[in-house]
Amino acid sequence: LAGPAGVLSFAVSVLLTRTLEVVREDMDDHGTPLIGRFGHCSQEVVNLMLIGEATSNVFDGSRWLGDDPTSGLLVKGVDGDRVGVPPVGYLSELEPMRFLAVGTLYKHPEYPIWVLGSPTHYTLLFSARRADSQLSKEAQIEQKAKKVFVENALDEGGLALASNLGKMLEGLGMGADRLPQATSELAREEVILWEDFRAWTCRQFGLHSRSGEALPSGSVRLFLYDGQDPPGPSLRLITLELNDIDPSHAGGGSEGDALAATLHTRWPNAIMQV
Repeated sequence: LAGPAGVLSFAVSVLLTRTLEVVREDMDDHGTPLIGRFGHCSQEVVNLMLIGEATSNVFDGSRWLGDDPTSGLLVKGVDGDRVGVPPVGYLSELEPMRFLAVGTLYKHPEYPIWVLGSPTHYTLLFSARRADSQLSKEAQIEQKAKKVFVENALDEGGLALASNLGKMLEGLGMGADRLPQATSELAREEVILWEDFRAWTCRQFGLHSRSGEALPSGSVRLFLYDGQDPPGPSLRLITLELNDIDPSHAGGGSEGDALAATLHTRWPNAIMQV
């Protein structure tokens, strides 16, 4: 890769392996350029490198834009059923700015390695402990529930029609005998709210209904590699002290710190020490 046209040759090789026709089908907009302003690669290229599909988004699964799937636009992210758990994850400085939302699959890859996207370039975050990327049992159930809910949602995943509840239970592996109980407990004026569905699903699997993973404790040692030259390749050690306290009240808030804000999208409330 360090040789003449090494990176370009590698990118072309990956594109041709996937084939240009399939790459276009992966994308939401077939006319989107793969190289954007200032020579930056598009999210489609990043996803192609990380999961083998040139999808246009970083959320889990696919979503319909519009109330009617027959006339709406299908936008595609990371489909866990098709690609499995990504071996390498992805985090973005754009998430704290609310320009996008990275899904659970990218935040919890198979190995504790994350590509960090920023408005200027990409860096690499990794840990020497594989458990640092793993999902708890609670989070696995919530991930599955979220995928099922979003597939039947009316909006960005917060609201679904009660008429789709049967399909949602089927997606969770539950039988039709659960439908009357679920309808009675979840349906409110013919709609179902995500928070209600999440809490109900957790109860059915005998888990706590609190959103997210178990209360964190201990610390995580991360290494941030920045290969940009100049100023030159660098490797930084970052220690995250995990807790359930808002870091802004503990002297470790992320306001004005893009890296800390990005890490908080994966490790909420962690206190960062560099």
